[in-house]
Amino acid sequence: MKIVAAVIGMGIGEKHLEAIDGFIGSKVKIICEKNKKKIKILKKKYPNKIITSNEEDIFMDKQINLVSLASYDDYHYSQILKCFKYNKNIIVEKPMCLNPDQLKNIHKLTKKNKIRMTSNLVLRVNSLFKDFKNKIDNNKIYYIEGDYIWGRKKKLYGWRSKTKQYSLTLGAGVHIIDLVNWLTGLKPKTVYALGNKKATKGTSFKKNSMIAMMFEYPKNIIVKITANGGAIFNHFHELKIFSDNQTLVNSRLGPFMIKNDKLCKIHASYPDKQNRKKLIHNFIETLTKKNIKPIISIKEQIDLMTVCFAVDKSVALKKKIKINYL
Repeated sequence: MKIVAAVIGMGIGEKHLEAIDGFIGSKVKIICEKNKKKIKILKKKYPNKIITSNEEDIFMDKQINLVSLASYDDYHYSQILKCFKYNKNIIVEKPMCLNPDQLKNIHKLTKKNKIRMTSNLVLRVNSLFKDFKNKIDNNKIYYIEGDYIWGRKKKLYGWRSKTKQYSLTLGAGVHIIDLVNWLTGLKPKTVYALGNKKATKGTSFKKNSMIAMMFEYPKNIIVKITANGGAIFNHFHELKIFSDNQTLVNSRLGPFMIKNDKLCKIHASYPDKQNRKKLIHNFIETLTKKNIKPIISIKEQIDLMTVCFAVDKSVALKKKIKINYL
């Protein structure tokens, strides 16, 4: 199958376009963008692409067999439904949807259709975290601590402040939750989470800008994750993995391992932006080649969203929540 793609939203969507266009014969045919100023720029930058402000031009085009959804979060669900309706494979920026009912419907559609879908959870292709994965032993891990440090507070004051069901769990914490799930090959059983708005008090962002989550994982592993939207800090994914025989750390001091009372620097790359294309490349290969395993399965994506919604429910109810997977 030859990939003929379209991209909706040319913020992060431009990175999607760069990853898709030209990879093993794939091409991006249509770009959809609502911003009129951006459209003028895009027409000059991509003279050989169809530039439109109407997403229906994509869904009505029978040649298009892959759609990259890099639109605002509250558009993802309706656009996913259209992809299923018009037989288009899907790349979707996280989160794929904004509430549990939407997730249940997407789950049903994935069971009934052959359409394939991936979420752009790029920490799975990060060289440093792949190195961590090779070094860990679940039977020895007793505690993991991960922090998604937003470091770009002003970004919260645009469309994110206007999106009714937006949350820092769905927009930030999702990456660290997925990272821990992928590193361990496990998924949490319960969560207790708290949030506050202190760092963004008096701004247009009225939702929690700090969320702290405590998870119980199988094998008696305790995991603490934060989505820290108010930090005066560089954008960063901080991680500590504590085992009874070693500690792995990614911090502002750099990545390192402590073992046998010795601190050893780890030389794998972080943030490793050049490898982020690999997740989309892998997905295209699953569509065009046989026996290619996806970096993230649809089941893992659905389970991840289930965890995120459990976190936000725990914050709202201020109590421990058992995570019930679909």
